[in-house]
Amino acid sequence: MIYRHLTPRLTVFLLAGLLSAAGSLHAFSLAEEISGHSPSPDVLPVRNPDNFEQVMGSLIDTGVLLIPESTNDRVMAFDPATGDLIDPDFIPADPVNLSTPIQAILAADQNSILVSDQLEDLVQQYDLAGNYLGVFAPAGGVDTNILDNVRGIALDGNNNLLVTVGGGGNDDAIAQFDTSGNFLGNFVANGAGGLDSPFDVIPTAAGEFLVGGINSDNLMRYDGTGSYLADLSSIDTFPEQLYQMTNGNFLVGNFTGTEEGVVEYTSTGTLVGIYDPVSLGGYRGVYELENGNILTTNGSGVHEIDRTGNLVETKISGVSARFITFVQAGSPEPPAPVPGISFWGLMVLILLLMGLTLRFRHTA
Repeated sequence: MIYRHLTPRLTVFLLAGLLSAAGSLHAFSLAEEISGHSPSPDVLPVRNPDNFEQVMGSLIDTGVLLIPESTNDRVMAFDPATGDLIDPDFIPADPVNLSTPIQAILAADQNSILVSDQLEDLVQQYDLAGNYLGVFAPAGGVDTNILDNVRGIALDGNNNLLVTVGGGGNDDAIAQFDTSGNFLGNFVANGAGGLDSPFDVIPTAAGEFLVGGINSDNLMRYDGTGSYLADLSSIDTFPEQLYQMTNGNFLVGNFTGTEEGVVEYTSTGTLVGIYDPVSLGGYRGVYELENGNILTTNGSGVHEIDRTGNLVETKISGVSARFITFVQAGSPEPPAPVPGISFWGLMVLILLLMGLTLRFRHTA
């Protein structure tokens, strides 16, 4: 499509004019989705210390779901079992370093969070307390010949960072960075297998990688070296987050098109169902909860839906929520062992006690 070659800002204005003339507000949202444009609030939220204390405990004990939202440019934390909100300000509002945060994942060091940002053209790094550490990738700062219009991110089997690239001099590729944020080259070459405007990349249980293209309108399989294998399935028409469940099936947050909704496929690409409550739309993030329902996100918030197409509950509204990622930090250092006595030390002690007993009897 022609609009992928335009700058994000120009894309918004051109498509907004064309689509508003046609009287389509939903299509205008599509223009914003492609570019990453997101309006900012006049007043930013402030962190609640009680929520922060709770989420820090959960981060180690049970893990949390991290969901960036681009209304306030922050990262929220949710319960991975129920999908309930724990802390809306896990990473507090940071409009200086975030413009349209898309995904937050645990870094390879297990001690920091990486956040991809669509408009900043960067992957930013924060510590586990939500403090900004700096630019992670590309090391050295913005370089639109490496990253531009960034969306989903993931770690490969070597803990290298994989980043989807939707624009600039390296568009239609999956860029790869080492654990220090240095650019290693493209894991998936530009346009490999027909890839056009990737929005997410995930490792799969089969040892492959799955990538969704919003202009190529398909889900594409790549091997462990980034070479194209085959399409898993076509999809109409805007696949955002990809997620593989424990049974091997895939969920896809499909933003728009004839298959708009949360779309489920088997591991071989057979369509299982499309879940699209009438009150929702513009699906982005996806995650399966313990009760079998699905947590999903869109431009109005975070929602729990079921597989019969019902909206079960809205967890938070009024925010432009993005991808959903389970994160569990490493356990703290175990306590030092309490000094004890070895088996042989115990035997010596017993023998000494027996000797003392016999001596006492003899003298008695």
